[in-house]
Parts: sequence; C-alpha cells; structure tokens
Amino acid sequence: MSKPTDITELRDQLIDAFEAVQKDPRRAAQVKEMTNAAGKIILTLRTQIEYAMLRAEEPDILFMGKGSGKPLKTAPAQVKLLSGNVT
Repeated sequence: MSKPTDITELRDQLIDAFEAVQKDPRRAAQVKEMTNAAGKIILTLRTQIEYAMLRAEEPDILFMGKGSGKPLKTAPAQVKLLSGNVT
C-alpha cells in the first residue's frame, strides 16, 4: 500500500482496510494501527486549519486540496475554532 497523497486517497485506503478486516478478522490489529495513524494525520490537518483561521487566512494544505490563498472574510476574533473554543 502506497503513501496517500491526499485526503481522498487516505479515505480510500481506510475503506480498503475495513473491507480487509471483514474478509480476514486476523488483520484487525494492523487496521487498528492504520486508523490510529490516520487519526493523527487528520488532527495535524485540523491544527493547520485552526491556525490559518486564527490568522484570518485560507489554509493552503495540498493534502486537502489547494486553496485560493485569499484571506477569509471573518475577522480572527469572530472565528469559532473547530474545537468549539472562541478566540
């Protein structure tokens, strides 16, 4: 299995892993580790998005798809972070 280059490939690989466990439950431990790593990857993306929001910038994350680079219209003080905190 190759390294995913974007969020869609990551999702597809996780779906393939889920199907592999359905066919062979002995692979459950391997898939558990894959999903754990995927969760950490997604958490780093969330952190990048929140940081860009605080700076009132559109995040430019290739893994998520290229953004326009234009500033957001919402001021940083009005942005509600993904975690639910308000700055």
